[in-house]
Amino acid sequence: MENSPKLTKPSESIIDNISNVLLMAVAEANQGDLRLKCKSLGDPDLSDSTQLDEQIEALELAQVVIKQSLDRRLARARRQRNTLQPVNKLPPELLSVIFHQVLAMVSIFDHFTSLFNVAKVSGRWWSVIDSTPSLWSYVSSTYPNAGVERALKKSGSSPVSVAYRSREPELTATTKRGSRDLLRTIMATGRPWDELILHLPTVGHLRRFLERPAPHLRKLDIEAYGVSDTIVNIFGGKQVGLEDVRLIGPRIELKSEALTGLRRLELHYDRGGFGNRTPELVWLLERNPGLQYFSWSGGYWIDEFVPPDTISLPHLTEVSLKEPMGPILLNLIHAPSCRRFTLRCNSLQEDRHLSLLPPLHRFLPCFRNSLQQSAAISICLGGSSFHYHCAPLSPDSSMLNFKFDNKQPYPMLEWFCQELHGIDINTPPIHIHFKPRFDFTRDTTLPALFRLRNVVNVKLAESLVEPVWLLRGLSKPNGAQREFWPFPELAELEMTLNNLRIQDVLDFIRSRYVDELPQGAPKRPPMLKTLRLIGYKFTESEAEQELERILSPQVYSLENPVWIDPEPEYDWGGESDFDGRSVVTSQQTDTEQSDAE
Repeated sequence: MENSPKLTKPSESIIDNISNVLLMAVAEANQGDLRLKCKSLGDPDLSDSTQLDEQIEALELAQVVIKQSLDRRLARARRQRNTLQPVNKLPPELLSVIFHQVLAMVSIFDHFTSLFNVAKVSGRWWSVIDSTPSLWSYVSSTYPNAGVERALKKSGSSPVSVAYRSREPELTATTKRGSRDLLRTIMATGRPWDELILHLPTVGHLRRFLERPAPHLRKLDIEAYGVSDTIVNIFGGKQVGLEDVRLIGPRIELKSEALTGLRRLELHYDRGGFGNRTPELVWLLERNPGLQYFSWSGGYWIDEFVPPDTISLPHLTEVSLKEPMGPILLNLIHAPSCRRFTLRCNSLQEDRHLSLLPPLHRFLPCFRNSLQQSAAISICLGGSSFHYHCAPLSPDSSMLNFKFDNKQPYPMLEWFCQELHGIDINTPPIHIHFKPRFDFTRDTTLPALFRLRNVVNVKLAESLVEPVWLLRGLSKPNGAQREFWPFPELAELEMTLNNLRIQDVLDFIRSRYVDELPQGAPKRPPMLKTLRLIGYKFTESEAEQELERILSPQVYSLENPVWIDPEPEYDWGGESDFDGRSVVTSQQTDTEQSDAE
């Protein structure tokens, strides 16, 4: 939108006339006041100090009056302008849905902080939020008592979400009393529960509350980071209705019909607490064929327990597994629709990695389909992780997101490269990002990577281990007979000059694109379209000048590193503490200030 032309300021005589008219209006309004000694408040030639004081008072009153009038007109004009914005043409019902979606990304412990930030954007947004009870139906231990009462009052009869969190390493008397009081307050309202979130050292002191029926409870999240030997049965009185269960640490009875309609299930027992309850886990998975998300870590397998051949989970699309039971579960679950898969291993032994390959072949049947329906492939390689992602051609295309975390991810990477190489279809464009601490010196890593077809983009971060090995590998033909160039389709290369010299880059450019090839060598690959170096100019100016001579300015660039300061921490005003969760905030502009008022 074009800016309005700059307005011309009125002349001084016109401004004086307007001021005189306003002063006369003030004088007329105070005409019957016998306390006034000055009979002409607008007279510029007064000499009596009392009369001058009265004139100054009249001028100050005129200043306030004219400012109030202009503020009202300005606010009215801004409101009118805001109504013309597309977002303010949305019906309140649709705005309410949008607010729900935005606030769903925020922790319940920070819900009110974000709610008020959204509400401050404009008066209309505040009105929509104020008249939507379900946006107020969140209660947590971070609220003061008045905040809890306000939330319960404004949320009407909407199902309520309740959360209590303690940072204490051990269960204190204050935490016991506070958590009991909060649950007792909510129960006294007779309201249905939608979510219950408890992050405490232990939950045994809440057993009486947890065992009560909660037929409308949809989500349960319990994080008990203190070890307890007591198994609590909290599902006995609950009807089938739970869809989302997240348990970290608590010893809770899992064999319950209340847990047979789950869509999401997270069980994490890295700190103990699961014990020899493998049959319970198998029972739980067998009773939830509609499961869509499953995450597991910790526990150990009972050798004498004989599981079924496979557990079919046809709707399971996202899985996260961790040793020691992760590989066993990987071999047990049949999930043909899996699209997002994370495997975390602590072992450094390569034979443990190799034992994962047969179940991975069966567990990832969509690998070929994802390649055929992807627009591009992204591979991120770090010192302890390997991440493979297919960007789908369309929203309904098959995709695959695979992540492997381990201190030695290279065997899994090499297996994946072999799988990609062995598929007889056209590979979509591949983008590779080498992250800090990736090690290029392993004998089998570069040969495996160089088997990848259609690599078009490579990015090297800082703090890599011997990145010059990659450049040297790209500088010459590979294969038993030197019959092919690695990454022949490479078009874009970005490198941070950390553990690399500009001379190393120049040697790579000369060998791959400029120097005369030996007889019988394969055809040279096409020149890079982009070479972007990030670093400082020191003593290697000759090498840089040679690069500038070989490559055009449209291809080559050397840029200084950009250091980005961390964002300032949000001022929570003592009501909540930031714990790394995503928070949506909105800053009110001057244009919208009057509307919010």
